[in-house]
Amino acid sequence: MMDNKVFDILVVGAGMTGTALALGLSGQGWNVGLIESGDRATALQVPELVDERAEKVSDFEPRVSAISLASQRLLESLGVWQSVAAGRHCAYQGMTVWDGDGTGRIHFDAAELQVRALGTIVENRSLVRALFESVETSAVELMDGVQVTGCSHEDGQRFVELADGRKLGARLVVAADGTHSRMRQWVGLPTREWDYDQQAIVCTVRTAQSHRYTAWQRFSQTGPLAFLPLLTDNGDEHFCSIVWSQDTAEAHRLMALDDDAFMAELERTIERELGAVEAVSERFAFPLRQRHAKDYVAPGFALLGDAAHTIHPLAGQGANLGYGDVRVLLEELSGARHRGLSPANELMLARYQRRRKSENLTMMAAMEGFKQLFGRDELPVRWLRNTGLRWLDRLGPVKNRIAAEAMGLTI
Repeated sequence: MMDNKVFDILVVGAGMTGTALALGLSGQGWNVGLIESGDRATALQVPELVDERAEKVSDFEPRVSAISLASQRLLESLGVWQSVAAGRHCAYQGMTVWDGDGTGRIHFDAAELQVRALGTIVENRSLVRALFESVETSAVELMDGVQVTGCSHEDGQRFVELADGRKLGARLVVAADGTHSRMRQWVGLPTREWDYDQQAIVCTVRTAQSHRYTAWQRFSQTGPLAFLPLLTDNGDEHFCSIVWSQDTAEAHRLMALDDDAFMAELERTIERELGAVEAVSERFAFPLRQRHAKDYVAPGFALLGDAAHTIHPLAGQGANLGYGDVRVLLEELSGARHRGLSPANELMLARYQRRRKSENLTMMAAMEGFKQLFGRDELPVRWLRNTGLRWLDRLGPVKNRIAAEAMGLTI
């Protein structure tokens, strides 16, 4: 019979949020287990680049995250950011957003906020690798390459069943197993969700002009297009990660184009802000669906990150909302430990839910509002949004407060 262990806290899902939480909890002194269906060797593997200077669009991972300063500070406190910063990343100092169907435009500048950067674009695999490297030298017990087959609650304790026959006990189980969380389903936490009838196309491009350390986003009726700045290992400023959200039919048309035709569409849509698009990597598309759990907690159980909420990528806030969950849950569990309380204390878990649910719902509502506002073509609506963008761009203090909120800062 296999050894069945009992932990203070079990985290299921070793992605960007679950691994960060496990590291933080271990640092607080909890006995932490981290379960991952994938293999740690895959996460730790250094990509085999054709040229180590990463001079080709295929050398970048298509999926990237725009890490806010608040998220960066969390990762710094976990001892992870140093490894991320030593690898390939791009801190951006500017952000320009405009209405493709009008004249409204707004620009955010790090200098106006008296910070070095508005955020940092990081390839997801670099974040995961840095987190796993930290786990390897921590007290976290990582169980990788194993499937979870069930979750139960018996006599005031949670149990997680594994495909290899083990049944692990924990006072608190945290589900960080992603958008289609099986843990959430097994525990019976329902969600509110709706399909945007859109797909996000992601890829990497090389442009004729430098991105100027600026994130560019153009809105149109059928969805936003973002050019997120990247840097090669030798500092080449002509690469960007593309996130192009389009209505499903239009996304299918774009995905069916050959590379030359697709690059021509990109140039036209971004209005040649960065000159010609000279090269494009393999493209990927995934459907967009907003999902939010009605409750984040149950007895001895909590949801984290995408298992609790998914959001439209138009503002690049998905990873930062997840790291916001990590920060608050770490704060609440630290307080519980100092007071000698169980990590499953109901009042503590309720505070975590209250603090995060309100902020996540506010951001989700704002993103839905933006999508609806820019998705309408009526002349009065177009006039209103373009006038509003121009007006806001001239109001420095108000504009800077909006930017600070998005960065997780207070000014």
